[in-house]
Amino acid sequence: MKNIGVAVIGLGGIGTLRAHSCAQIPQVGHLAICDIDPGKLDKLSEAVKADIVTENYEEAINDERIQSVIVSTDEESHYGPAKLAAELGKPVLIEKPFVLNLDEADDIIATAKQNGSPAFVGYTQRFRKRYLLAKESVEAGHLGDVVMAFGKIYVTRAVGEAVARRSPNTTPSINTLTYMVDLILWYMEGKTPVEVYARSASKVFKPYNRDDFQWMIVTFDDGSVATLGTSWLPPHHWPAYTATMEIDLQGTGGSLNIDDSHRDFVLASAEPIPCPYTPEHEVKVAFLGSAMPGDFALGEFFGPMKEETDSFIRYTLQMGGVGLATAEHARDVLALTMAADRSCKENKPIRI
Repeated sequence: MKNIGVAVIGLGGIGTLRAHSCAQIPQVGHLAICDIDPGKLDKLSEAVKADIVTENYEEAINDERIQSVIVSTDEESHYGPAKLAAELGKPVLIEKPFVLNLDEADDIIATAKQNGSPAFVGYTQRFRKRYLLAKESVEAGHLGDVVMAFGKIYVTRAVGEAVARRSPNTTPSINTLTYMVDLILWYMEGKTPVEVYARSASKVFKPYNRDDFQWMIVTFDDGSVATLGTSWLPPHHWPAYTATMEIDLQGTGGSLNIDDSHRDFVLASAEPIPCPYTPEHEVKVAFLGSAMPGDFALGEFFGPMKEETDSFIRYTLQMGGVGLATAEHARDVLALTMAADRSCKENKPIRI
């Protein structure tokens, strides 16, 4: 069986899940884990049977046993390890939102192209089966021409606070609405956004200098329109562990609706239940399955992040791999979310 060496850079909540995902893939022959916090390395190295354990991402990525790289650092720190992997021609999967400015995005894309390094960005929600089946339906022509789209994603205040604390330059649009922008641009592939008008307000998250929510209207070059929104306002004890989502696609030949609110799987407990993404917060009623990356069950990790990691490894081994978001696509998503933030500040539509 072919195998490959993978380096996971950054061992926060998401990097830890990526490392567990890699450890469960038979084709991963060598696993490197890297974080600037030695405590995280000590805690994870034995659990995933890591072959390389280091606080230096350059050491991990340069190791000749490593052929591919997953960058799971905080949003502010994607650029360095992603650029190094691209320089070395090693396939790289970068957590969303890619980077936080377009110059860095363009530099990584150009470097990856120059060195033959496939570069992808981890829009994990693509790998929930419902969203893959929606893409299949669009590709099969069941909706005709998709001319109108609606999408929303709400995360809890606990999630918003965690994001705001770790990253001074991210926003609800760049960090959270990015999932919905990715999906809608994917479903409406071939159409080019030409204008965005967005509105937001800040009350709860004013101490963080962030908006509480944002809604945007996107106009495409053929006149199609998408309305997309996000909110960080649901309270800390909201039953969804991380997020609730909804998508509505209207086409000339059909309609498609996805209710991803998770209200079909409810657990009520007399004892507090820690939220996977923000374990310092607990709930007594939980929408099971609402953790966006997936869940541990009977000692193993399952869910869209595991599926996405599998797809990246298969692609690297030239064994297939579907659904991955290219860095070029992620650059378009970043540009649109940044333009929406600018529209909120300037109170006017922004041409893209």
